[in-house]
Amino acid sequence: MTRGVLVTGLLGASLALGILTAIVQSHNRGEGARLDALREDCLLLEAVHGAQRATILEADHGPLPRVDLEADAKKAGQRARGAQ
Repeated sequence: MTRGVLVTGLLGASLALGILTAIVQSHNRGEGARLDALREDCLLLEAVHGAQRATILEADHGPLPRVDLEADAKKAGQRARGAQ
């Protein structure tokens, strides 16, 4: 009798946990899709604002010089090696 009650209780708890997990997963999937769409919108806005910012800076100050980050990194590495 006691074993049957315990098994039935465990079965019910397992079933409830499975149903609750399915509900939470479907909610998370919807939230993930919403957040992904929001991220895409933000990336598009950043790209537009970056282009507008470059245009405004060029209009105010003329064409901006191109910065070569790789050359700067090599120079910094050579200076660091020379200081040792």
